[in-house]
Amino acid sequence: MSIWGERIVALLCSAAAIYMAYVAWEFPAGGNQFPVFSCVAIVAISVLMIVRSFLSPAVFTEEFSQSISIAALIDQARPLLLTATVVAYVFLIFELGYYTSSLLFLIIVSFAVGVRNLKTIALTAVVTLPLMYAFFELFLKAQMPRGVLI
Repeated sequence: MSIWGERIVALLCSAAAIYMAYVAWEFPAGGNQFPVFSCVAIVAISVLMIVRSFLSPAVFTEEFSQSISIAALIDQARPLLLTATVVAYVFLIFELGYYTSSLLFLIIVSFAVGVRNLKTIALTAVVTLPLMYAFFELFLKAQMPRGVLI
């Protein structure tokens, strides 16, 4: 991505996040806490992207080369497959429950990005899932969707 492309994407993401926070602000019964928190995080990351584009412009001077091979096609399809996984995850949240879907999502994405160590995946799940529960249920008081399993 070019240096201006990165800046434009960061500004568009910030604008979308600010709009989403504005819409979410009206949610009743504290339902606005997580969306607004997420939007603030998106704006913060976008600001970091813009700052990085000014501090490290050499990152954007590499030439783009397109190689055609099976490995290159798989690498190019990976973002689409991960996007499809995220979409499936969102739908499964309401069928299986948030925490069960999150566990499955963690396992699938770990394998998709190349993590093959089962101990690492299990340790991540054992640490992450209770922290997610504490953050959403206890700290934000958000009632996460319950499904068939939990």
